[in-house]
Amino acid sequence: MKDLAHVGGKRTMAALGTGIALSMALTGCLGGGSKPAAEESAAGQQESTAPLQTRASSERGGEDVKSAPATKQAPKEAVPAGATKLTEPGTSLKFGEVAYTHSNTGKAGSEKYKEAGYETKVTKIVAGSEADLAALKDSAKFAGQTPYYVFSEVTLTSLSKPGAGLGDPRITGHLKDGTEAQKLIVFGTMADCKTGSFDTEGEDDTFSYVVGSSKDMCSVFLAPAGDAVTTASYDDSNFSYENYKDNKYRQNPVTWGK
Repeated sequence: MKDLAHVGGKRTMAALGTGIALSMALTGCLGGGSKPAAEESAAGQQESTAPLQTRASSERGGEDVKSAPATKQAPKEAVPAGATKLTEPGTSLKFGEVAYTHSNTGKAGSEKYKEAGYETKVTKIVAGSEADLAALKDSAKFAGQTPYYVFSEVTLTSLSKPGAGLGDPRITGHLKDGTEAQKLIVFGTMADCKTGSFDTEGEDDTFSYVVGSSKDMCSVFLAPAGDAVTTASYDDSNFSYENYKDNKYRQNPVTWGK
């Protein structure tokens, strides 16, 4: 069975088109039951039975949320964010080494503002095959392209107040020359590339991620013939600064490699 999907946006190679429609049957499903309605828009992902879709992304990724317990309960006390010093911009790490990162949501100083801290690490980059793209509609456009799966692990270490809906630390794949590889945002799952979710607790107004819980993440990037995705980076793009220039990671990201 085929489902429609799209890919568009920034391209690093002329071989990529500006828009890609795809059709792929889901080969795996994420666990979990229904989500609280208040978190549906923050989740940013479809139910596990929804069609797989891809698109080049300039927007923040969403968070898949596990079902809350049936009985109402208060979440554990949040750990103040910012307690752990962030990894310095420009730091070079080996696969598996930890970077201390953060994200936020809401307007600073407002009641809804939340900030989270994370331990983030890229664990490996795995090459796929052209056959992985065969299910894409108009797959001929991908001739010579190879998908690469960038795997990472994130642990929530702090949360300024109980809640959910914060964007994950965003990881970017890079080609051999250091330029950004084309990313495919996947809504749903792929057989070789699945993303989990943080543990949750409470419901309604008390619904929150559990500090100390971890999740595995996977992102898909494309490399043209003769090239490869060899490194990955973090540029703090899911943290909103008062001034755009205050983000020192944009020009000096944290990087992972062999």
